[in-house]
Amino acid sequence: MNISDVQELADLLKALGEVNRLSLVCRLCECSTPQNAMCLCECCSVDASGVSRHLKMLAQEGVVSVEKRGRERSYSLNRAYVADRLRVLADKIEMKEEI
Repeated sequence: MNISDVQELADLLKALGEVNRLSLVCRLCECSTPQNAMCLCECCSVDASGVSRHLKMLAQEGVVSVEKRGRERSYSLNRAYVADRLRVLADKIEMKEEI
């Protein structure tokens, strides 16, 4: 992995490394359709504005996609991207190669 790949992975892990953001990702793993922030509030210990801030960060890191319909935003997990990036790390760990 080159330095930009390592930085990208570090940013992803940082985004996933906060309990409320990881809770949102876990909740979105269970959803087959995009969800709005209000529907996702029940999985976190923060209010709607906090959930929105966490979702914004997850979107910036490519973890979630945002679909805008008027004033409402719906979020869905970028499953393939997240799984691929985590799989790269897992493969490196299993092969005992340096990152």
